Amino acid sequence: MSDFSGSVKTRMVIACVGVVALLCVLSGRLVYIEVFRGEGLSAKARSHYEYKEELPAERGRIFDRSGELLARNQTVYSLVVDCHHLRDMGLACIGLAKSEKMTPQAIRKRYLPEEVLSRYREYVAESMAEPLNMTKQELSRKLHERKTGEIVLARGVEDDFAQVLRHVVDTKALRGLYLREGERRYYPSPLSLTQVIGYVDSKGVGASGVEKTFDEVMTGTPGFRYCERDSRRREIHAYRGLQVDPIAGDDVYLTIDMGLQAIVERELDAVIDVYDPAKVSVIWMRPNTGEILAMASRPHFDLTTREGIRGKNPIRRNIAVTDLYQPGSTFKIVGYGGAFDRGLATPSMQVDCHKGLYDLDGFELNDHHPYGMLTCQMAFAKSSNIGAYLVTRPLNKHGFYHYMDQFGFGQKSGIELNAESAGRVYPVSEWTQTSFSSQVMGYEVAVTPLQVASACNVIANGGVYRPPTLLKGTQARKRGSDLVKNDPKAGRKVISEKAARQVRLCMEEAMKDHGTGSKGAFPGYSVAGKTGTARKHVEKVGYVKGRYIASFMGFFPAEKPELLGLVVVDDPKANGSEVYGGSVAAPVFKAIAMDAVKILGIDPDRPEELEPVEETELVSVTGNAAAE
Repeated sequence: MSDFSGSVKTRMVIACVGVVALLCVLSGRLVYIEVFRGEGLSAKARSHYEYKEELPAERGRIFDRSGELLARNQTVYSLVVDCHHLRDMGLACIGLAKSEKMTPQAIRKRYLPEEVLSRYREYVAESMAEPLNMTKQELSRKLHERKTGEIVLARGVEDDFAQVLRHVVDTKALRGLYLREGERRYYPSPLSLTQVIGYVDSKGVGASGVEKTFDEVMTGTPGFRYCERDSRRREIHAYRGLQVDPIAGDDVYLTIDMGLQAIVERELDAVIDVYDPAKVSVIWMRPNTGEILAMASRPHFDLTTREGIRGKNPIRRNIAVTDLYQPGSTFKIVGYGGAFDRGLATPSMQVDCHKGLYDLDGFELNDHHPYGMLTCQMAFAKSSNIGAYLVTRPLNKHGFYHYMDQFGFGQKSGIELNAESAGRVYPVSEWTQTSFSSQVMGYEVAVTPLQVASACNVIANGGVYRPPTLLKGTQARKRGSDLVKNDPKAGRKVISEKAARQVRLCMEEAMKDHGTGSKGAFPGYSVAGKTGTARKHVEKVGYVKGRYIASFMGFFPAEKPELLGLVVVDDPKANGSEVYGGSVAAPVFKAIAMDAVKILGIDPDRPEELEPVEETELVSVTGNAAAE
């Protein structure tokens, strides 16, 4: 008996020791977990129900100078499928029960697990095919694409359609389908100012135009919040944790006037219809500030779809600042301006145009008409190539190169747009025997439309180069924030005020009936202008007969300019009609200018040229009265 009792005691002691040892091991394990792995395991557990949700910052808006909205972010949704939830038995039973009008418990008893999941996917495909405008088979294949992560069924869903999708998901108990809120860029006028505004990429980052230049300014600071969700990923608001609100990006205000821009867009479309050119660009600016009021080119694109317009292939770069061309006679302001600035010529000085053929310097120069003795002013007005060369020749090639540089050619203007080209001006050391005379006439140089408009502005602005700008200012999205105006860049003196005035007189002469720019003049306003007609040069082909780049630049009122415009038409086609700068581009300038003075309220400086408005008697048209 004592042996049995001792054996029991021994076994009890061993059992107690074992229990104690086990408890010690468990205690040690608990201490290890708590001390060394507690934080990691806790985080892992929280990850199943707690989420750190990023709160995207709204991108800054874009406005014109008067506050008209040009671009903003729009709330859109993506319809996504959570693959894990799509294969969750509990959720699948709920959806399938709705389909077959049974309870989830009955579904579990009726079908095998794999059959439940398969039938549920088919139910989802059948329910969503019509709203998503897809076939059931196509949607079913999409639902089988992957087993983990998410499947996106629709992107960029606007609010009205999102309500439709949400109703279908709720009424049919489609578990695992969610509408995720997001943003996309919205452009109220997607066919206007397209190449200037530019666009954002799929991630909302500026890819071109103002969107790219001011991407950092308009990109805000995202926020975040911690929240808990249930098995259907619905937020449990009672357990919402720390939240840091996002900070919206700054708004950008441009110098663009959308009233004037609309006129420009209208006339550009008319040019495309009439002349079917390869390209056409128009720029309008305010001379004393260098502010761009309108800028557009064709072909362009739709900001919403990024597709071409009017059957043309889309050109998404800004032609006015990226594409190069040989300017032709509009470039003559450089040589005349330099000669007048150095006192080597005056508008009234006589110049012999040699009856249209000059060959005294070892090469030939020709004019389109056989002019004899002309004043410098008249030689400019009639766009005599020989006259321009002889007026500029005393400058010598180094002096002429200096003025090309000062007028802004061969360098970027610094405008707030991406991909601006510096143009191409060859150093004097690379010139041939004919380079000097060719460049005086606007050949052997490659320029952008913006450079030509800015050079013309030197004359309008009393000899001062004013860097062009598109930025009026920026404004933070905080309440009470003021518009931070753009600091204008310092101008530089290019030629004397006297020389600029003398060139202006030549440009005014060009607008008279005997000048090449007469079709750009309009009553009530004195206009200073210059035409350009350059033979079109094709890469690896050379100059092509009968193909031209027609252009016109001008400003008004001539003595106190308030508006300056440039029109460049590349390769217009007119079935035998003249396609010169004076016949193609000048009328476009005139059409825009005549509406611009009304929109911008520019008073005429020659009111006597305007026809008086006749007063008419107001007649009642009520009763039996009628009016035609």
